Amino acid sequence: MTQESAGADAALSAVAGVAGGAIGAAVGAFRSASAFLDGLTSGPSTQSFHVNKDNVLKAGAIIQDQAEVLNRALKKAEARLDVDVDSASAGIVSANIAGLWNRRLTVGEDSYVGRIRKYVESLDGLSQQLRESAKQYGYTEEDITATFGPTK
Repeated sequence: MTQESAGADAALSAVAGVAGGAIGAAVGAFRSASAFLDGLTSGPSTQSFHVNKDNVLKAGAIIQDQAEVLNRALKKAEARLDVDVDSASAGIVSANIAGLWNRRLTVGEDSYVGRIRKYVESLDGLSQQLRESAKQYGYTEEDITATFGPTK
């Protein structure tokens, strides 16, 4: 967690402590979700798999497809993730909290959106590695392009 995210979490906790009730419950649920995501996305992955000539194209197709599906879903959802509060009608505290939520949800590399974007980039990188492996295994450019699409 970055220093900015830690600061946002501390501010959310302080407001939850003062406000209590529904805001406190919402902030508590939000922090639980944040902690869960932190656990999923921190540190290097320990998963590995082995490819060979027989499965490199199939593995590549799966990874490429997942990167594309996740990227489309992220683009579709990203605009809807912003918490938009009018400070004139909702008050300055609600507007400030909305800003803190937005930083955690959508702004910067350590936000949920930023982490998902990094994950998509890692899938794209893995797909590129599998593309190179397929070349080394002797697959034709037609086979590779049919699986991975045109070179980006």
